[in-house]
Amino acid sequence: MATSATIAPAALSIDPGMAATLTVSVLNDTLLVESFELAALGGAAAWTRIEPATLTIYPGQTETATVTVLAPRSPDSLVGQVALGIRARAVEQPDVQVVAEAMLTVTPFAETEAELLPRIAHGRGRKRVRVAIDNRGNMPLVASIAGQSDDRLGLSTPTPDVSVDPGHTEFVDIDLRPVKRVWRGDPVTHQFSVIVAPEGADEPFVLPGSYVQERVFPKWLWKLLLALLALLLLLLALWFFVLKPTIESAARDAVEEPLAQANDKADSAAQQADSAAQKANDALEAVGETPEPVVPVATSTTTDVDIRFEMADAPGGAPDESDRWIVPANSVLRITDVVISNPRGDFGTLTIENRDVVAPIFTTGLENFRDIDFHFVTPLQLAAEDELFATLDCARIAPPLTGPARTECGATVLITAAVVTKTG
Repeated sequence: MATSATIAPAALSIDPGMAATLTVSVLNDTLLVESFELAALGGAAAWTRIEPATLTIYPGQTETATVTVLAPRSPDSLVGQVALGIRARAVEQPDVQVVAEAMLTVTPFAETEAELLPRIAHGRGRKRVRVAIDNRGNMPLVASIAGQSDDRLGLSTPTPDVSVDPGHTEFVDIDLRPVKRVWRGDPVTHQFSVIVAPEGADEPFVLPGSYVQERVFPKWLWKLLLALLALLLLLLALWFFVLKPTIESAARDAVEEPLAQANDKADSAAQQADSAAQKANDALEAVGETPEPVVPVATSTTTDVDIRFEMADAPGGAPDESDRWIVPANSVLRITDVVISNPRGDFGTLTIENRDVVAPIFTTGLENFRDIDFHFVTPLQLAAEDELFATLDCARIAPPLTGPARTECGATVLITAAVVTKTG
């Protein structure tokens, strides 16, 4: 005879998370009192506990131990059959051992979790949220996805059916589409729900959510636009009243000094050339030859001038014309600055003219300014014998702030220019 071991029952269904009990019996068919160590083998060994773990058996006797199997309630407890073996090995005679076998069937269980991410969504138009479906059971999960909302909010999903393996999580996109946009005013809150219905489940998961639809144009947008407009106006004022006059003045100063130096050098060279020519003629006369007449080298001189016109004109009459400033012979007048003053705020037209030119040089309305100045990087140029003058045509006299009423409009013109005269 030989030592033997059996398990009862030999086949058993187990539910994950619930303990199942079996009995193992060991027969000592040796001639000695022997202790047998019991150990679990097979796929269910990690779930098995044996009490007691060692049996002391007299010859020809049978002893039993209790085997408790607890499969965890987790995706690791796969559905199907799993073998369990209990090995009995003699302590004194290690070669004496026997294995009892049983077949366990792990039953399926379903455990599902679903969550809406985020539960409260914010946006101005179309918004996408997600549903997380977690399969914590030990068999594949198949679920259908649907949504409910009011007439003001459209709700759809590109994957109405989803399959989730045990121990995995799947994410399903849910598209929220408001029917109308909120252009202004307070935000609008839409209530909706997402329904997750696993196959075989008694009740579906109902996941409530909210979509806060905000206004398209935020409140701070108009303040930002006004601030940008104010900044633009400030930059324009800075350009026209500070940067541009400074640049023009710097350019004019940078050009005037080199030109003056060049003119001085040209005049000096011309005088030296005339002197050399005169000395050469004197030498020719000393040896009895007739010299060629000396033709002086042409040079130019520059003189700065300020021209002032004062005019007074009564409304309704002929325009008042100022004195005429005549450009000298062999000269040109280069105008660089014009300053016009209308100190009392009269209404009318002021014109700066050249007698030899049909169109006026400059025309402006008195009501456009009190004092205004113009700077020319490229000077306005009048030729020799041209006559520069100004006219004032009064339309309406401004009422005085104090004192008696006036009978005439008044304006002045100050012109800064340079007279360039050619000599030689």
